[in-house]
Amino acid sequence: MAKSFEVNVNPEILRWARERAGFSEEETAKKLKISIENYRKIERGEKKPTFTQIERLARIFKRPTAVFFLPEPPDEPPFSASFRIMPKSEQNLSRELRLAIRKARYYQSIANELMEDLGINPKANVSSATINDDPLLLAREERRKLGISIEEQFEFRNAYFAFNRWRNAVEAQNILVFQFKFPIESARGFSLMDKEPPVIVLNSSDNILARIFTLFHEYAHILLRLPEIYTGEETIDYDKEIESWCNKFASEFLVPENFLKNEKSYRELINKTKSLEEVLKILSQRFKVSKHAILTKLKVINVISNEEYEEISLKLKSQFIKEEKRGFSLPAHKRCIQEKGEKFVSIVLNAKEKEIITSADMIEYLSLKLDNLKRLIENKSQVNNEYLHY
Repeated sequence: MAKSFEVNVNPEILRWARERAGFSEEETAKKLKISIENYRKIERGEKKPTFTQIERLARIFKRPTAVFFLPEPPDEPPFSASFRIMPKSEQNLSRELRLAIRKARYYQSIANELMEDLGINPKANVSSATINDDPLLLAREERRKLGISIEEQFEFRNAYFAFNRWRNAVEAQNILVFQFKFPIESARGFSLMDKEPPVIVLNSSDNILARIFTLFHEYAHILLRLPEIYTGEETIDYDKEIESWCNKFASEFLVPENFLKNEKSYRELINKTKSLEEVLKILSQRFKVSKHAILTKLKVINVISNEEYEEISLKLKSQFIKEEKRGFSLPAHKRCIQEKGEKFVSIVLNAKEKEIITSADMIEYLSLKLDNLKRLIENKSQVNNEYLHY
């Protein structure tokens, strides 16, 4: 094989791409299988990279190869610009979380442009709130809007059915819901409001029931117009009031107090004829939410103390085991819907149908190869047509 040729690139772009992806110089040099000295020379512009090295960097940093041949780094806002609440400094965000934020921003921009071209109002159909508003009252109002009764919730077949039903209901309010994989220690999810429509991103590594609570915790942040990266912990002093408000909203939304108090196991807990651990298990299965969601609700209505909450919360965290992988992997076209959501997929398919975008655009936006794209279109009925019209 012929030796790869050297190319001219702006070294500032190499440094920009590396830092945005969260790699050190040492890690990048190791990935390229060159010495740290040679890599530093490349970033300083003292040595030209080869085209093969640029292709490798594109794969490592998850960027199109063409980006490295731009005259200067793209005008991409810092991650911190998208969030009012962050659990740690931008420099300490994991690589996987950085990539998830970039992907979410990209898909949000695509949806914004396509919805405008299709004549669809991209604004979310949700109330506007402040932390001075009653989160319990708002939760009841928003739940009525979503149209899922407590009787239907009790009849959900399983956790996955429950998650998909709630996700579809949220997307019907003009909110995009994506699922990306990143370390659970980094975040359980986040919300983006850089543009309309707003976006909720859930961690696909998380327990499916935990994702349901995160979905409505982030829904509360959209009501408040306070985008955040959510870790599930109230660790930052200035955000405790906001996180408490959102937890109250999510817990009332998913576990309405008046129905909770009618449950036999709840009364047994009050009468001390059943342990808290037993009741958490029973109510989690009944409401199709996580044990932690039930625990949060019991704290909100002052059935348990903050000390009990912290103690059991730590136990639940230590017992947390990532869900086992299913015995099969989803076909690519179904994985596309799982990751990007039915709403986003419908918008893209509708734009192609109206000849607003090309087939090449559709392949890029859905990240599908042609044969998988054909399967998606053939199974178009899986995508709920109600998302096509607003």
